[in-house]
Amino acid sequence: MKDQMQAELTQYNQLQKKLEDFYRNFAKLCGLSDSVFWIIYSVLERQEPFTQTELCNMWCFSKQTINTALKNLEADGIIRFQPSEQNRKNKQIFLTDKGTAFAQRTVVPFMELEKRAFGALEDEERNEFLRLTRKHLDLLCAELKKQI
Repeated sequence: MKDQMQAELTQYNQLQKKLEDFYRNFAKLCGLSDSVFWIIYSVLERQEPFTQTELCNMWCFSKQTINTALKNLEADGIIRFQPSEQNRKNKQIFLTDKGTAFAQRTVVPFMELEKRAFGALEDEERNEFLRLTRKHLDLLCAELKKQI
C-alpha cells in the first residue's frame, strides 16, 4: 500500500511539474517571464484593480520579483499605477492602452485556450477537481504546521 501511495504521489508531482512547465513555456513563447505573464493575466481577469501585495499573495511570488516585473512593465508603458482611494500609499495597477493591446496579442489567446480546455470538463468534474485540490493543499499545510 505504501509503495502504491508513493507511486501516486510521484505521478501527481510529475503532473504538477508538467502543468507548471506548460504555463512557463507558454509565457516564454510570448516573450514573457512567469511573473509578467501572471500580472497581466490577473489584471485582465479581475474587474477591480490589484495592488502589488495582492499579486504577491495570489501567485506566491516574492515582493521583489513582483516589484521588478511591475517596474519593467511600467517602463515599457504596459501598466500604470494609481494611488488607491482607501490608502494612497497602496498603488493600484492598471493596463495602459498599449498594455491592453499587448495583452490581446499575448495573454488573451492563452486565457481562451485555457477556458476551452477547462470547459471541456463537466461542471461536476471541475467542481470536484477544485474541491480536491483545495483539500489536498489544506492537508499539506496542516501537516507542515505539525512539523514546525
